[in-house]
Amino acid sequence: MNKEKITTQIIPDTRRKTSDERYPLKLKITYKGERRYYGTGYTANNKEWELINASNPKGKFKTVRNEIVGIETKAMETVKKIVPFSFREFQEEFFEKPIKYQTLKKAFDEAIIQLKKEERVGTASAYQTTINALEIFKPNVRLENVTVKYLHEFENYMLSRNNSITTVGIYLRNVRTIINKAINDGYFNPKFYPFGRNKYQIPTGLSTKRALNKEQLKMVFGYKPNPGDYFVRRSLAFWKLSYLANGLNMKDIAHLRWENLQRDIIVFYREKTKRINRQNPKKITVFRNEFIDKIIEEWSNKKGKPNDFVFNIVDAGDDAQTKLEKVLQFIKVTNKWMKRIGKELGFDLSLTTYVARHSFSTMLLRSGASVEFISESLGHSDIKTTQFYLSGFDLETKKQAMKALVDF
Repeated sequence: MNKEKITTQIIPDTRRKTSDERYPLKLKITYKGERRYYGTGYTANNKEWELINASNPKGKFKTVRNEIVGIETKAMETVKKIVPFSFREFQEEFFEKPIKYQTLKKAFDEAIIQLKKEERVGTASAYQTTINALEIFKPNVRLENVTVKYLHEFENYMLSRNNSITTVGIYLRNVRTIINKAINDGYFNPKFYPFGRNKYQIPTGLSTKRALNKEQLKMVFGYKPNPGDYFVRRSLAFWKLSYLANGLNMKDIAHLRWENLQRDIIVFYREKTKRINRQNPKKITVFRNEFIDKIIEEWSNKKGKPNDFVFNIVDAGDDAQTKLEKVLQFIKVTNKWMKRIGKELGFDLSLTTYVARHSFSTMLLRSGASVEFISESLGHSDIKTTQFYLSGFDLETKKQAMKALVDF
């Protein structure tokens, strides 16, 4: 075989499927044993691929056949022009214009369907909120029109309606994920990618102070609710558990099982990172103390099988959507009563479950713990997330942390 020969071919990319069980049709270029795949904007399942390649295709299959033959013909003509050949020059020459695009809404809708199939209902809900805002701003926008200008206009539109820069950042990170997927599926030309340096940069917002100081923590732990106030007692107990158990969030608390409780420790994997880090999931170890054990004793279900949930927040028979709704309702109720406790104690910040997690991080930082240790304790998959947490801490905390560096 002549390795210098350049071959072109349209094939189904069986390495990945779309949400409707079809394969992206890719243009494969082979040169010197190296293969590159480029999207055509078309998809097909196995049966459709057979009909497209039939000796006499009919109807829509004939149309697709003609289109992909045209793409391959153009590719062969482009290859002949490039001497010596390079994939970079081929891409620049071949992708003068976008191949085929779909609307931004369709791209989001397909992603939402797939997320729900994977039971990632929280992310699906976030995507739905994002596309709702985008459609109100400008409906039926095609992917090729998601430009730097469009993104800046959307940002200005959102800010003019009193949305926070943090909200804008969340929405546009979702858009970036969709565009990245569209590039991979062949619906968007990477040449026109609107994100990055010297293009549109997604705002991060400011990390505001969301942690209690030592005196405030003493006040929370010393607060004595009325024995008859069930929800106040429950909210306070689970807020304390979150703080004491490595800043454990309420979703992870809800999903704790008896098998996670081992003698004097709690061992588990964060729900959020189970999917992201399947190959190397981060195990979190929490050392139990008398406070944690007392909360478990008072608020847990009667101990059953190892796989049973410890707390009565979600049930084994719940589907993913129901579990999400129950956790969100639990957080809502907890925040409601903790905010009232915070006001009663005279705090100048809103006392929520998120404050428990940040307060845990703050106390570690004040004790001289490294960023790496804090990141591991919180179960962050990326140390940049931890660094963003630290950016919101008060100057006194940072000052004390710097002193600890030379406290030999």
